[in-house]
Amino acid sequence: MYSFALFLAVFLFASSFLPTLSTPIQPFAPVYVSTFYQFPVGTWLEDMAVRQNGKILTTSLTSPELLEVDRPTNPARVVHTFGDKTSCTGIWRSFAHLSKDVFYVIAGTMDLNPLSFGPVRGSWSVYRVALRHHHRPTRKPARVSLVADFPASIMLNGIAELDSKKRWLLVGDSSAGIVYRLHEKSGKVVQVLDDPLMKPKKADSGSATFGVGINRMEAYMGYLYFTNTDRNIFARIAIHEDGTSKGLASEVITHLDSPTGFISGGGHIYFAQHGDNRLAIVLGNKVIPLTSNVTDGGNEPLFGPTALALGGIQNEGDDYAGKIFISTNGGTAQYLTGEYTRGGTISMISMH
Repeated sequence: MYSFALFLAVFLFASSFLPTLSTPIQPFAPVYVSTFYQFPVGTWLEDMAVRQNGKILTTSLTSPELLEVDRPTNPARVVHTFGDKTSCTGIWRSFAHLSKDVFYVIAGTMDLNPLSFGPVRGSWSVYRVALRHHHRPTRKPARVSLVADFPASIMLNGIAELDSKKRWLLVGDSSAGIVYRLHEKSGKVVQVLDDPLMKPKKADSGSATFGVGINRMEAYMGYLYFTNTDRNIFARIAIHEDGTSKGLASEVITHLDSPTGFISGGGHIYFAQHGDNRLAIVLGNKVIPLTSNVTDGGNEPLFGPTALALGGIQNEGDDYAGKIFISTNGGTAQYLTGEYTRGGTISMISMH
């Protein structure tokens, strides 16, 4: 889902112990946000991944659908509907099956009533979605199979590959603040991580309402890196080869604003900040907003950014390779009030 540059950038950055920059931060060129694809009002897009052919897959929290977008003028297509669920969250493109266009998708049930909005415990599952022959002109249905159910889960969200040769995935429970190891072939599930920095903030007060702790995550060179949306941090924990911890997690970047997704580009790390509706970049120990959260001269704000991906679409002269794409939910508040005003988007960042 993310490039190798992300892992290298994060590793080097984390190893630098967050030094204060010795030279002033140079201003960045203006960042322009445009809507690449607009979804209907009340559509919450949650995560993204890019197919081998460059088309964007996105999950929806407000429907049990895996969706595909290839260009602004073509209608979004439903790749698969997980019939006994209501929602989809995390998606991961398998490194072990790159040539086969294989993805892992989390689906479960959410109570979407604004008065009781939240996950249904024990409803979450991980599925394998193979799209090798799912393309024009001889498009065949996606091959979808259940990998495992998670009856003890509260809300599964983040997913990442631990060891492609051993077929191990890591699956995060955002509300419980724990991580499971999943064998994608046998379906065996083992809890491997449980750390205070993975917990949602509501866990500190014993609140019965759900929170979002560990969110997006990446495993690289003996560490698991992750955002914690409630705690406004980006953290890491040293892990053994089997995904179990070597100690406690530590904060890498603080003072974020409800971070969800992260990605690297141009040697920098970018975060989707759900709290202030912005894309931010991290330089040294400084978090710098790159986008405005107000409409300005045709520049569109991000309403409820949820995930990031590097584009790779090339259709009839349109080249989106290397562009940063951001999925949004249209603004979180509307799902809690029931007064829906916007739909989620796939937005695109352009540097001028």
